[in-house]
Amino acid sequence: MRNVIMKTHKKLILMLLLGTTCTVSCSDLLKDYKLDTDPDFLKSMTLLDYIAQGRDTTLTLYAEAVAYADLNSIISEGNKTRVVPTNSAIRTVLTSAGVSRLQDLPANVVRGLFSYLTFSGAFRSIDLEENETIEGESLSGEPMFLTRVVSSTDKYRLVVNRSNQLGTPPIDVIRQDYVFKDGIAHVVNYFPTYQKAITPTDPVPEGVDYSEAKQDRILVTGETHVYEGGKNTNYDTQSPQLVARSGVRRYTFFRFDDLPAIDYVDDLVSARLRFRVRQINGSNYEPICGVYETTHSDWTAPTLTWNNMPGFGQEIATGTLTWNGTSAGVWNEINITGYVQNAYQEGKSVISLALQALNGANITSSSVQIWHSETSNGVYRQSIELMGPIPSEMEINSTSPVAVENNGIVTLTKEHFSMSGSPSSQYTYTDNNILFALIESPTNGTLTKYGIPMKKYTQFTQEELSNGAIKYVHNSGGSDTFQLKALDYIGGVYSDLLPISVTVQ
Repeated sequence: MRNVIMKTHKKLILMLLLGTTCTVSCSDLLKDYKLDTDPDFLKSMTLLDYIAQGRDTTLTLYAEAVAYADLNSIISEGNKTRVVPTNSAIRTVLTSAGVSRLQDLPANVVRGLFSYLTFSGAFRSIDLEENETIEGESLSGEPMFLTRVVSSTDKYRLVVNRSNQLGTPPIDVIRQDYVFKDGIAHVVNYFPTYQKAITPTDPVPEGVDYSEAKQDRILVTGETHVYEGGKNTNYDTQSPQLVARSGVRRYTFFRFDDLPAIDYVDDLVSARLRFRVRQINGSNYEPICGVYETTHSDWTAPTLTWNNMPGFGQEIATGTLTWNGTSAGVWNEINITGYVQNAYQEGKSVISLALQALNGANITSSSVQIWHSETSNGVYRQSIELMGPIPSEMEINSTSPVAVENNGIVTLTKEHFSMSGSPSSQYTYTDNNILFALIESPTNGTLTKYGIPMKKYTQFTQEELSNGAIKYVHNSGGSDTFQLKALDYIGGVYSDLLPISVTVQ
């Protein structure tokens, strides 16, 4: 890492006040009134002192999490850069984990999540060259990336994790360059996790025989979108849209009523949200779509507006949307299998989903249009496609016990469990085409995927396993076990569950 010239904080404040280097938007980077009169005000306290004084009430859950995970001294030790998620960002993670409070998660799980948010060295926007990226090793041992992004209107905006190594969109810093006596803090409204870029699961090849597989379809019963620029307007008769530009946000909502009774919930191998993309706008725009459970399902398409829309609950899945450039558009599918299995297990009769674009904020005119369900007599109607299993040609490669230190965290690998195709297989069983689903959770620990606790039916690929995405976090007690189901990309299921034992050292 190159040496950076550390300019004084006072010079930064002078730049903000005089506007000699920054534009008007740059004056919003720092948000404490004391800094206008005392540029060195924050240097007299730590980040946690600042939050404790109540000067930014949107960061209280961060301080609560750090205390609960016993990270206070570590993140305040030495000269560090801290990426600080807002209360909203932390609540989104909690919802995805199926809990409402930090204390509902084991302290070691919270420690693993929040250890990723701090790395050594103090880096501000003015310490980086134009469009420069620095890579810091976080307390969890995984890299975090900080980039100074330059545009015609703002030359000092920071983003987190803009890297080709990662499979997640970059995260905009919403308040940056806070200089404390224990280092720097940058605030984000989306929780960063380390997720390596992986190869998507291959499309199902032609000719697979599904004649023996049970299949069902759940058709949409309500769909619309809401628009930030028309908060009281209902857009039920217009094509659903996704837009992520500042002040021009549009979210799409789908509602599915009367879930059919199925007798293959535990063996459900595929539940895919299916909708037809009509058009993608924006130069070189590849939309990443997030699918969320809504906080309530008692909305109706003819009355839904921005002002009365339900909230976004847990993130169910993400997927990159495609368009073939034609007026008819192309079908897109996003895997929501684990969520649908849990919906059936919990006896839900309605599935209510919200979709938003997770990227595109800096791309002019970026947007996604989806065909309305009533177009062409319903030929483009959205659905959830369900499918039961077929026999699989996979074989077990290896299984071995997981060894973990008491109250420790261990990254699972293919040495702990892995599958492969049989020598006579006609299909491609690379790591991205082999999947596992959690069927029985451990008792004395927690399995996590990208740091987030896994619930029953959570799926991951063997490639994600190989890339370090899956960890066992020991919480208390002695030996442990969990069980997985192995699936493949064409809908095959291995006949037996895989019991994995855990020994505590």
